Amino acid sequence: MQTRLISKEAVKAKFEVTIPAADVDKTYSSVFNSLARQVKIPGFRPGKAPKGVIMKRIGDEALAQEVKEALIDRSYTKAVKELELQPLHAHLTKDEAPVEGSDYSFEIEVDLYPEFKLADFDEIIIDTAPQPMTEDMIEESIKQLQSENATHVPVERAVEAGDYLMIETLREGEEAGSAMPIDLERVGEHLAQQLVGKTIGDEVELELAAPSDEDEEEIEATAEAEESPDASEDDTEASAKPELPKLKVRITDVKAKEKPELDDEFAKTLGMETWSEVEEVVKKNIQSQLDNDAFEAQREEFIDKLVEETEVELPAFLVNRRKGSLLENLAQDLKKDNNISLEAYFKQLEEQGKREDFEKELEESARKGVKRDLVLERLLEERGTTMDNPEFENALGYLAYRQGMQVGKFKSQMGQAWLDNYRFLLTRDKAIREIVREKLGLEDTDDAEEIAEEIAEEVPVEETDDDTEA
Repeated sequence: MQTRLISKEAVKAKFEVTIPAADVDKTYSSVFNSLARQVKIPGFRPGKAPKGVIMKRIGDEALAQEVKEALIDRSYTKAVKELELQPLHAHLTKDEAPVEGSDYSFEIEVDLYPEFKLADFDEIIIDTAPQPMTEDMIEESIKQLQSENATHVPVERAVEAGDYLMIETLREGEEAGSAMPIDLERVGEHLAQQLVGKTIGDEVELELAAPSDEDEEEIEATAEAEESPDASEDDTEASAKPELPKLKVRITDVKAKEKPELDDEFAKTLGMETWSEVEEVVKKNIQSQLDNDAFEAQREEFIDKLVEETEVELPAFLVNRRKGSLLENLAQDLKKDNNISLEAYFKQLEEQGKREDFEKELEESARKGVKRDLVLERLLEERGTTMDNPEFENALGYLAYRQGMQVGKFKSQMGQAWLDNYRFLLTRDKAIREIVREKLGLEDTDDAEEIAEEIAEEVPVEETDDDTEA
């Protein structure tokens, strides 16, 4: 076998492979014998029929195609190793069938893993500073503590701000639907204002436009669940979705909140002796959250600056694959949220004259994602960070808990490919955190479970879509 490098650029190369006639003939013979044993011809044992009879069943073109694939499969890996290439994707540019008694040549063009040097992250300065704790933060936390420990007292009056209600959803033709609590101190002002002034027994058509908190999202979810079980999934998507911004409910109970005094007696109910101890714990928790938020912002700042300052040419294969992934996600979201197809969405964009802008944004988003993955993968390679099995099992335990599953069942459901890729992502994130802590002079207190908790917000459990190799 001979190899010849035809051309090579930063992320693309083309080469030719020539296989001697003797090897071509051997491959023809081995492939024919293999196919002959699979062909059933009446009156003959497998592989014992005359060659001419077997060839009538196989066909010259089919045999040549099988031989071509065998020759390429056997020589491709050897060729890229000999030429010291790191291909990501390959396709034939010279596609001719081999002929017995003749040398066989083929040409392949490959997208290459880019060769690049990371920016010196020792020179990167992290500017993000932790947000200072304020009296307003402390006051808000204490108010929330009081609210969570308040006694709910039934009242016979109109709803007031801060009350605790029970409502039930109403469907046409039925007395009542699902019951749910509403804490007016915890829902958005948009929703609370619609309920203040109402009384027990009042029916209210709530406007759920632009929900901004979990309670309003929960109400929307309940409205979906209340759809008729006889309706098909498509009918539900088509008819229920447009009605979600409004939901008719009945108020079934109103309770006022009697909040505890901020004194030592309240402290004892919280497991402490004095109110000053409670205040210290509140301040400590606030500071811990501020520090965590600051670290996440500092981590993102480091990544952004490292990616921006690293020069790397992006393989078209990876960019196109990322664009395909982004379009798949968009198609799923459009179907789920608006019950329209990607094709219909594109038609809307074209009618609005926005299709070109969309394509530019898609390209930019794909390129940013690919560059980020390549840079962080190289960072992990150079750093050499590892994650041992106990760390990884702890992380999986956290994720399984989030899904309400046993660890073994969770691992089985996700599959080995997902587990391998998730381990790679966790290890990569661990490396970044190590570097950022070193730059900030912080103690390395992370464990795999903490990393998993953070990365779970960025990487869906259902799928890890990363364009780099794990």
